[in-house]
Amino acid sequence: MRKLLLFSVLFFLMTTVFAQDEALNKGLYFGFKSGYSIAAAKSTVGSPRSEVGNRLIVSSEDGTYTTSTKNPFGSRGAGLTFAGSVGYMFSDHFGIEMEFSFLRSSKILDASRNETILDGTTAKTYFAEQYSYTNMFRAAPMLVVSGNPNKKFTPYAKFGVLLPLAGKTIVEVNIKDETGELADQLLPVLNTELADSLISKGIDISIPTESYIKAKTAGAFSLGFTAKMGGAYNINKNWSIFGEVEVTMLTIKAKETEFVDFSAEVPEALAAIAETLLEIDNIQYEYGFYDLPEVLRLSRYEDEITESSNSTYIAARKNEPYQQLTFRDSYNAVGLLFGFRYNFN
Repeated sequence: MRKLLLFSVLFFLMTTVFAQDEALNKGLYFGFKSGYSIAAAKSTVGSPRSEVGNRLIVSSEDGTYTTSTKNPFGSRGAGLTFAGSVGYMFSDHFGIEMEFSFLRSSKILDASRNETILDGTTAKTYFAEQYSYTNMFRAAPMLVVSGNPNKKFTPYAKFGVLLPLAGKTIVEVNIKDETGELADQLLPVLNTELADSLISKGIDISIPTESYIKAKTAGAFSLGFTAKMGGAYNINKNWSIFGEVEVTMLTIKAKETEFVDFSAEVPEALAAIAETLLEIDNIQYEYGFYDLPEVLRLSRYEDEITESSNSTYIAARKNEPYQQLTFRDSYNAVGLLFGFRYNFN
């Protein structure tokens, strides 16, 4: 009887210890999640192309129009997120985690212009739109605080720094200019010979253009903050599924913008007329990426613009990068993500 009692006690203790070891949250784990974020704590969004600006102009063909100036307002942090993580729990309730994530932000209209003016009796329009989106690879070392791992549902919280490792904002611009304003601005560096000939002959004509620009803007190194709160449903001792709310606070200072695609076209009939007036053969009326001088191809952002800065389009400095004031883009967002986790218990 004593042996049976002793055996029963030992069996109970062993069963209890084993059950506790199974429930422990200690050890290594990995996880994967995805979800969508919306903009939060919005601020002005930079416009890297001065050809578009931030003006929203509504006009009428009788020559009267109203104008308004408006800063683009939002956050580039809204969009799809895919993330993988590796973590280690030192105890049931505390651990560390390293998360790597990829952000594909939503495309936003961050600058536009629509202006109609009267040239004599003819209405001419300047229409431009700039859309942009961001691809970004990020890392986030975090501290983890977890609830009771012995229950089927375990709440948790994570917080740490956000480190953008790589990525760029892709900018796409479409411009249809009937007023000749864009040609007046760009022709001295895009086709210096033609611009000089027009000046020397005293010819002042409006040159309509249709243009497409695709550029990539890179940012300087930045630090942000991230926090997550969620809950995990423990399927068994190894597998769990979870959902979490993620808050991201990040701003990135612009470093440079570089064209990756460009096209511009002048009406061929107008080029033929110019050939007769200027006595120049084969005037170019289509321009591509490889026709771009450095001043159009590359823009660098500075904290200060001085008299010596290359901040205007002049032929003498067309082989130098364009310089303009820097700006910061917001990536603040709140997201809802779902995923799974595997514990190496």
